[in-house]
Amino acid sequence: MQIGWREFIKRRFSKASKFHSVGIEIGVDEFHVSTLQKIKGEISWVKQDTLPIESWQSSLKTYVDKNSLTNTQCNVAFSISKYQMLQLDKPEVEDTELLKALQWSVKEQLFSDDELAIDYFDTPAEAANLKKLNVVAISKQEVREVRNGVLKAGLALNIIGIEELATCNLVVPSDDAIITLKQEEGGQLSLNIVKRNELYFSRRLRGYENLANFSPEELKMGVVDNLSLEIQRSMDYFESQLRQAPVKKVYLSLDTIHQDALAEFIKEVIFVPVESFIPNVSKNTKMPIAPSSLASLGAAIDNASLIG
Repeated sequence: MQIGWREFIKRRFSKASKFHSVGIEIGVDEFHVSTLQKIKGEISWVKQDTLPIESWQSSLKTYVDKNSLTNTQCNVAFSISKYQMLQLDKPEVEDTELLKALQWSVKEQLFSDDELAIDYFDTPAEAANLKKLNVVAISKQEVREVRNGVLKAGLALNIIGIEELATCNLVVPSDDAIITLKQEEGGQLSLNIVKRNELYFSRRLRGYENLANFSPEELKMGVVDNLSLEIQRSMDYFESQLRQAPVKKVYLSLDTIHQDALAEFIKEVIFVPVESFIPNVSKNTKMPIAPSSLASLGAAIDNASLIG
């Protein structure tokens, strides 16, 4: 997108931000904002806020002005409810023709008349003799609105990406594979298998939208067994089809006050350590960690573009 000379000069000589970066997650009912700042040479998570999605562009502009965030580097992640991710056969075309070829495949899969923004990313490991791509599809109009809203708010937009990739930035880099199981309020569960901060496998688990309403006793009456089975199936696929070493740990960030009890229940079934998902970033000890904060925080840390 081109900008006018007046806007260019205004940005060129404007005051630099004292903050390191801002991450924004765009959801259905809300948007979440995470802010990082370098303090004594260390990147620290210093602000976290949630605002209603209605008139979000003007709300973001007010928020940026109020918190002196103008000119801060900004990355955006759409929540999983805002886009579709498909695993499609890699077209046998030149790399320069991939996006064009994928457009047709996506339209056949989704039966959509909307103008879609399409992008893709490879998986670090593939099943034998299968060349697949992870393809993301989202309304092109929504991408434009996000781009324009962020720029008008005075932030320096770098990346527009997706939740699954953003949350990969939050785990400690390791050669050991881990599972993150994340759910925002009343939403689907997002199951990712991550190794060296790369996404090897991803699934969305439906049927757990009312998890917050269950007591520990009710969780044990079917929910634990079903969820543990889904986790076990994902681990088996990762080992047998992708030919990877076993998952070493499962991290939970779920929409329930009984997460610690649920972690113990699951651990008894799958025989793998299960813990709360604590982001790998320095922060104020008083700042609570909630499922709704993770995607925006991961976006703030992100360094690689997906859609943009």
